[in-house]
Amino acid sequence: MKIVIVGCGIVGATLAYELSQNFAVQVLESRSSPAQESTGAALGLLMGVISQKVKGRAWQWRQEGLRYYQRLLPELAAINLPVLHNHQGLLKLVADPADLAKWQSLAEIRIQQGWPMEIWSAAQILDRCPFLEISDQTSAVYSPADWQIHPAQMTRALVQAAARQGAGFHWNTNVLQVTDGGVDTAMGFVAADRVIITAGLGSSLLTAKSEQPLELMPVLGQAIHYRLSGFPDFHPVVTSNDVHVVPLGGGEYWVGATVEFPVGTEVIPSAESFAELQSNAHKFFPALATAEILATWSGLRPRPVGRPAPVVERLGGYQNVIVAAGHYRNGVLLAPATAGIVQEFLGLE
Repeated sequence: MKIVIVGCGIVGATLAYELSQNFAVQVLESRSSPAQESTGAALGLLMGVISQKVKGRAWQWRQEGLRYYQRLLPELAAINLPVLHNHQGLLKLVADPADLAKWQSLAEIRIQQGWPMEIWSAAQILDRCPFLEISDQTSAVYSPADWQIHPAQMTRALVQAAARQGAGFHWNTNVLQVTDGGVDTAMGFVAADRVIITAGLGSSLLTAKSEQPLELMPVLGQAIHYRLSGFPDFHPVVTSNDVHVVPLGGGEYWVGATVEFPVGTEVIPSAESFAELQSNAHKFFPALATAEILATWSGLRPRPVGRPAPVVERLGGYQNVIVAAGHYRNGVLLAPATAGIVQEFLGLE
């Protein structure tokens, strides 16, 4: 079976790696290299256990993602494709005491489900993470099973691993139209038995002629890369009010957040929004206020309109086209489950 994958972010690369073990796979990407759109702007947080989802598809997919990367990282390292990651868990600060009850309830559920989760008092937070600044009323949820991987590194590693398995990658290739027999590109027609659309926001255009066009809303994600002169031995990812501080090692940190916009508003980064991101991060991680800023960046994340994220289904009106897009803020975490569902559509499971 010949398979064409349109788009090479983390979802497309994961599909290429998994499917090239059984099929002839070609990946078409409009940019000059992988992970150039939403994946390149992601922080790579695997927020599965700490999610409030406790049953159904959403919870199952998150578990699959966590377990997949536990297996995958050693596999990639064994073939000389290591990926930077932080495996020291995730610490979510809870500033409002009124919110603590729901997190205590979640911790009880997670422990029953076999996933560790702890509730820390303000004293415990400062004892283990003295670099944070919090009030006496602050508590925290510590989830050791949630962690972080470098999304662009992971995507590039999957591309290299898939290429070793025979997958072909074609950069600077614009797909104009998908059909049941393949795809039309600016450089000609590429035949395929199955076509999989994983083109992020570009998936809307490619599904526009289907019976169920996929409408995606662009949501801005912003990040700052810092460097500090020192760093502690124990340092989980820390999140507060949807601002995330990700230690990369060697005193370097990513700080990021997702900025919501209503439909119809132009989605562009601004100096004011970056300044707000900095201010919010400095409130609970004051050392960043004197840290060196190495870079800033932003990216648009595809959020489905009127339906839950992500969308993984056969494209309406087509026999051989599958769409796997609209992962919003969880592309890295949900890419493995997405690959599993696509394989089910292909009759592999």
